[in-house]
Amino acid sequence: MMSERAKLGLLCFLLLLVLGIAALMVANAFQAMHTLQQESNALKAGDVSTIRPWMTIHVISHVYHVPETYLDEALHIARTDPLRRTTLYEIAASRRQPVEQIIHSLQQTILKYRKEHSRSPTPTPRQSRVLSGTPATKETQF
Repeated sequence: MMSERAKLGLLCFLLLLVLGIAALMVANAFQAMHTLQQESNALKAGDVSTIRPWMTIHVISHVYHVPETYLDEALHIARTDPLRRTTLYEIAASRRQPVEQIIHSLQQTILKYRKEHSRSPTPTPRQSRVLSGTPATKETQF
């Protein structure tokens, strides 16, 4: 039979072990939350590096505001192809290609689409002076 002192020591050890595990779990939760916030901010900023293998063409189209048909064309997927509704990982596996290659292709396609369909025109030199607050003088006018 264990002495009272041994039981108390074992109980303290188990309590410290539980507290240590709880502290690790809290630290992991904070790290996961931080990572999620970073990815969310990158996504809001339009960073195409947030494309993941589990995503579908439909999800990517919705998240990055690019028409599905544009993405389908980039991957040479017909409108009736069942691959259209599968994950990037499954598309890559069916083509025997690395999923990173599919993701890279989509990233380039999204950037190209944005460039072709840019909403804000590039300011002319006169506009940039007005926007920056520098008044246009006779010397600086074109």
